[in-house]
Amino acid sequence: MADPGRDAAQHARMRAALARLPPRPTTLDRLIRACVGAACHLVGWSVQADGLERLPRDRNGVIVPCVLAVAPHRGWIDPFLLLLAWPRDAPRLAWFGDGPTMTRSWWRRRLFPRLGMIPIRPGAGPGAIREHLADVRTVLGRGSCVVVFPEKGPPSQRGRTRTIAPGASWLAAAGGVPLVPVAIGGFLETGLGTRYRLRILDPLVPAPISPDTTDGRRAARLTTDALGQALAPAVRELETWSARTNAHRRLPWLRRLFH
Repeated sequence: MADPGRDAAQHARMRAALARLPPRPTTLDRLIRACVGAACHLVGWSVQADGLERLPRDRNGVIVPCVLAVAPHRGWIDPFLLLLAWPRDAPRLAWFGDGPTMTRSWWRRRLFPRLGMIPIRPGAGPGAIREHLADVRTVLGRGSCVVVFPEKGPPSQRGRTRTIAPGASWLAAAGGVPLVPVAIGGFLETGLGTRYRLRILDPLVPAPISPDTTDGRRAARLTTDALGQALAPAVRELETWSARTNAHRRLPWLRRLFH
């Protein structure tokens, strides 16, 4: 049986590590990216990113912290594709991870926060959600960009997203940063030599109202609707493109490895 006090202490240590997170990728981050790139090279995968110029920047042209909402999320390879396409001079990427998995062993507790992983608890109540919002504020305040896969519910058909949950809008509003839609295509045709594409869309600016309030939740719903409307045509176009471009590369057994 889990010890609540022990779990709370472990999460507190991980949050303290997040508070020291460097805003730029470390040597460890660059090593992981190089390993992922080498693995993709072995199977002939390539990743093309369109619209990087749309990422929010300051007056000097430097990419600023934001929340990236990526869809559709069809397999666990998706975060690695975004990592490979992410500009090398941009802020580091931070991610959500399953809390119990991240705290299962000492090396996980030490490694994952250093990679920008934010622990979340399954079925979290209001108190834990407030903790997650606080963790995201900390990471964004350190200069990182946070990645969210905002869909929920059963898998969707080709060219469609699942239901878009309001969590990404909450996080962007809580952090006072832009919400950037990112569409991704290629997973359904995974095989040898697959060409993947990501498309960065125009940033959304959530109302700076706390999602803890009724007005904040209403504003987040409006932002979430705008997010879904922005993603829908881009997802449809990219998955249609992939079906045409990658059809002869499809290997179902390889795709199943990444589900």
